[in-house]
Amino acid sequence: MLAESRPSGENQVSENPLHLAYDDLRRVLSRPSSLVIIAAVVAALGISGPFGTIDSLTFVPRLGYWVAIVAITLPSCWLACLTVVFALRARGFGRMALWIAGSVVAALLATAEVAVINLLVYNQSIFAAGETSALLLSTVPIAVLITAAFTWGYRDIDPDQADDSPPAPAQTGPQAPRLLARLPLDKRGALISLSVQDHYVEIVTAKGRAMLLMRLGDAITEAEGCAGLQVHRSHWVALDQVRASRRDGARGVLTLSDGREIPVSRTYLPEAKEAGLF
Repeated sequence: MLAESRPSGENQVSENPLHLAYDDLRRVLSRPSSLVIIAAVVAALGISGPFGTIDSLTFVPRLGYWVAIVAITLPSCWLACLTVVFALRARGFGRMALWIAGSVVAALLATAEVAVINLLVYNQSIFAAGETSALLLSTVPIAVLITAAFTWGYRDIDPDQADDSPPAPAQTGPQAPRLLARLPLDKRGALISLSVQDHYVEIVTAKGRAMLLMRLGDAITEAEGCAGLQVHRSHWVALDQVRASRRDGARGVLTLSDGREIPVSRTYLPEAKEAGLF
């Protein structure tokens, strides 16, 4: 049955907070500018030798130490922090709660990872006198600051914020839908459909799919400029992307340009008929 069933496969994976966090990390690390910044940070740490490493390690081992610290803690803490933030944000938690929860997770994970690295490099246990407090003092403030950037200044966490992305490429008509500006550049194309996935909306374009944390009604509003129709409480379709239609009892089914089938509920069937879909 097409009607009310939950989608499976790719869609279920895409709505997972961990998957969203992974996509975000992969997108950021794929930018050459991000890699340049990370390399500059590692070089600065290796040269300056903070937290006593300038006295305990010569330059090459010190540089290797900071390469290991950044290479291990950056992706893992990013994933952990954003996974928590996405999951709690979807459940309606405010930014302060996201900040606290993300900071705790990132700090604990970073502390454990740095402790393991210190054990390997210095043969120094976290349980040695004074080591626990010293390690926490070096990891907690950084975790708090980084998590603050995610939860207070990171636009993808709250899609209702003003979006400063570059304008989307023009679509059919005089003005491209504002919704496209929320998508990664490689996903911006002709709109095909919008579908509800838990607290997210799956935006399908001619260039791929993306998940946004927003209401379907808001997504439809931002799709203005593309002629479309809501055909189900969970689905909206672009009219020029409908390739076929058929009746399924009291409801209908639309076949879209990418081969997917979208149900048309009885509530929206009259509007679909008026639009010439049946």
